[in-house]
Amino acid sequence: MNPRTSSPASHVIGLPMEDGAQVEAMFAADPKARFELHWHAEWSVGAILEGRCEFTCAGERQVAQAGDLVLMAPFMLHTAGVSAQGFRMVMLYVPHVWVGARFGWPQGQRGVLRRSVWQDAAMVDALAVAALAEDGAQVGRLLEQVLGAQTSGELVAVERHAGDARVEAVCDALATEDACRIDPGALARRLGMSREHFHRLFRVAVGVTPAHYARLARIGRAKALLREGCAAADVAAQCGFTDQAHFSRWFSRCFGVTPGNYMART
Repeated sequence: MNPRTSSPASHVIGLPMEDGAQVEAMFAADPKARFELHWHAEWSVGAILEGRCEFTCAGERQVAQAGDLVLMAPFMLHTAGVSAQGFRMVMLYVPHVWVGARFGWPQGQRGVLRRSVWQDAAMVDALAVAALAEDGAQVGRLLEQVLGAQTSGELVAVERHAGDARVEAVCDALATEDACRIDPGALARRLGMSREHFHRLFRVAVGVTPAHYARLARIGRAKALLREGCAAADVAAQCGFTDQAHFSRWFSRCFGVTPGNYMART
């Protein structure tokens, strides 16, 4: 199958690898796609097949175009917007547990990225061909090559630490299933500071407001629940969205597909 003449539809599939782990492959082809600031709990490896993608990652502006590979570590905040003309890419979401086991990283740590964007047309085509053929074993072998080449032996925490114990405690609270019921004003009072000071402190440390962080935590939890087979309507209610349509809009803004399309990935 030629990766440069494949179907333009945007969708997600699950690809089992040799050891039982599964990588998710998203085939994106919408030239109007714009992704809100978000994160993934997995490693993100993108192969740009056509067009151009401008995005921010960890606060830095990046540009990727046809023939480029894109690599982002788990929990890196990023956005994305693609070229107004033709655009196609394959984005692979790789479980950190699988990556860590491959490289012998201690639990909760990962190697430092060497770079986020680089040109490698041969690897772009190889990843696209393997993903389109639904050859999870080959995808796994290629991913190991990419991640091995672009991560160093220096280790850092998988999840970014805010550097302030108070902010980290708030992040833990906002990441729970009850995040939608947490009042930022009440959190500020619990920490003994004004709402405005708390808001500034949190944004400087984490990069987003408490409300945005809570939404991202809820979206991430929703994705995990969908992966477990929970119904989209139940997930929307459990994760605090006003209705299923509200949930679907935010899920699409972050992950490029609707909850229904995501659930149909296998």
